[in-house]
Amino acid sequence: MIRVNLLERKQKEPSKLPSLNLGGSTGLIAAALVLASLGWIGWRYADNKSQIGELKTRIADADKQIENLKKVLKQVDEFQAKKKALETKVEVISGLKRQQRVPVHLLDQISRQIPDYLWLEVMEEKESGVSLKGRATNYNAVSNFYNNLKDSPFFSEVTLGNTQRAPQGVSFALSCRFTPPPEEGVQPTAGPAAETASPSPDAAPRS
Repeated sequence: MIRVNLLERKQKEPSKLPSLNLGGSTGLIAAALVLASLGWIGWRYADNKSQIGELKTRIADADKQIENLKKVLKQVDEFQAKKKALETKVEVISGLKRQQRVPVHLLDQISRQIPDYLWLEVMEEKESGVSLKGRATNYNAVSNFYNNLKDSPFFSEVTLGNTQRAPQGVSFALSCRFTPPPEEGVQPTAGPAAETASPSPDAAPRS
């Protein structure tokens, strides 16, 4: 009995060795899998962290570009406002020049037609109608002034009013309509009527 039991123990003891070896291999495999999983998780974490850092950098750059664009847009808005204000000023100045244009041309053309021995005392302009009053040393000067205005392309409906003797000469009244030259056109030079030599004070007036 004793021998049998010993044999049975001897037979049972070798059977435990394979079990121990199998258990060790499984532990190593499990440990390797755990390490591999941890390594993969660590790599993914590092990769994600790197991507997040890159995205943050891109977002920061985009924010800077947005701020720069906002500054540019602000400058554009300021430029547009200044441009609009300048255009308004130019329009106002152009309007004033247009308003001054007729009186300037009127005075210029009137002065071109005034002969010697005649001067104006009153000139009124309203809606292209012009009323003139003045004096001359003789009737012939008044007649020349009348003919000069009538021959000018800028005056029409020239009407000679009351003309009578006055101290040191003749007083007269005259009315006409004035048509200014075109804006783009060159200012016309004085016509032949304006360059006619003035008659002598003793010349007789024209009818």
